[in-house]
Amino acid sequence: MNLFIESIEGGTYIAGIGDTQATQYLRDEYRGSRQFQSISDLKTQVSGQQFDKVWLKQNTPYDEMCGSDMHDDKLMIELNWR
Repeated sequence: MNLFIESIEGGTYIAGIGDTQATQYLRDEYRGSRQFQSISDLKTQVSGQQFDKVWLKQNTPYDEMCGSDMHDDKLMIELNWR
């Protein structure tokens, strides 16, 4: 399983788990997507879980301003999760 982290507006992150994409997102107690204020907070939340790879998808305001709906255009970076 891989961990997929996605940056969203205002320096907030959401994360999901899956093989090739996020199929199950981390949820809060109200069943909404759990939001994290930093990658460090997220790392603390999933400590003790093992992932094959951890990916960061970087969304930028430019993507939204241009109306880009292409998911393949996003910058994907493999993170060193040790």
